[in-house]
Amino acid sequence: MNADPTRRPANAAAGDVRTLDAAQMARLEQSFRSWMDASRRKADYTSRRRLWLIFLLLRSTGARLGEVLGLDAGRDLALDQERPVARFGGADGREVPLPADVVRALREALDDPELAAESQRLFEMDQGHVRRKFYERASEAGIPRELASPSVLRRSLARSLMRQDVPLPVVQRLLGQSSADLTAAFSDYSEVEAGQIVEEYLKREERRKSSARNRFFGAVSAVVPGPVVASVEITSLGGFKVVSVITRESVERLDIRPGVLATADIKAPWVQLTAGAAEPPVSAANRYPAVVRRILTGEEQGDQVAAEIMAELSDGTMLAAVVTAESVRRLNLEVGEPVWASFGAFSVILNFS
Repeated sequence: MNADPTRRPANAAAGDVRTLDAAQMARLEQSFRSWMDASRRKADYTSRRRLWLIFLLLRSTGARLGEVLGLDAGRDLALDQERPVARFGGADGREVPLPADVVRALREALDDPELAAESQRLFEMDQGHVRRKFYERASEAGIPRELASPSVLRRSLARSLMRQDVPLPVVQRLLGQSSADLTAAFSDYSEVEAGQIVEEYLKREERRKSSARNRFFGAVSAVVPGPVVASVEITSLGGFKVVSVITRESVERLDIRPGVLATADIKAPWVQLTAGAAEPPVSAANRYPAVVRRILTGEEQGDQVAAEIMAELSDGTMLAAVVTAESVRRLNLEVGEPVWASFGAFSVILNFS
């Protein structure tokens, strides 16, 4: 009988069940991204990208490592239907809904002719090699190696689902638990119902991530005091430096110092965009390369003046910028094109834990 990652053995202490919290998961994910992007040769990039996709599937589906490595991308990934899913166990197996960021990463990978040609074996890799690379990424992220194991990713998803009030039988169905004592519980939810519940969870997660746009989570990495104001730098979970200027009195009153957890917020009208991949000659203290993900012009509602641009940084952070409709046309902004997002230090609002 397969072990149930949502349950703890009777003789195990509460602390024995190890999972990744949101901050650790973000650091591990960023470690994979940075490692992949640091590839100097095409062959290295392709290999690392495959491991990155394996990580994304493990993180988002709760599947076992062997199940992910056995996927046939052409047969088992339904990415173009209304509800994208991964199919584990063949025709009689289970379907697991996929979140939007994973669907996008998979589609982009399969647009690569080299990877598309190997779609049947895209995830075929030695389990020992996968585990070693996962442990290396954890070490780089400052996370205990054992927390990067596929079983911990599986348990982490299970715990996240249950904290979002997803019914236990649905979580067990998602994870492929099929022991005899769960048969009655499974009968309470059809395959369609279970899929709908998990899909609703994914939508809630997507809304949560969307609400976090123009927001950087991290810790204070530097404080430079002046006579009246101070420059405060935070390093986000994705490794980005964000500089803000606040009063010196606030620094002293709030005891702001390196290591203190902080959140940096920037209002959309304060974000400036510059088209192109080259860093622009602007004076803003905060400048980041990004990719345009969405353009909302509002013309259908009769708004000929303003437009909202959503740009994504390399760690997945979304920045919204409100610009004039004329600026969109003048800059020739298009979805998928590179841009630079910038904002001044005085535009950053800091909140401290």
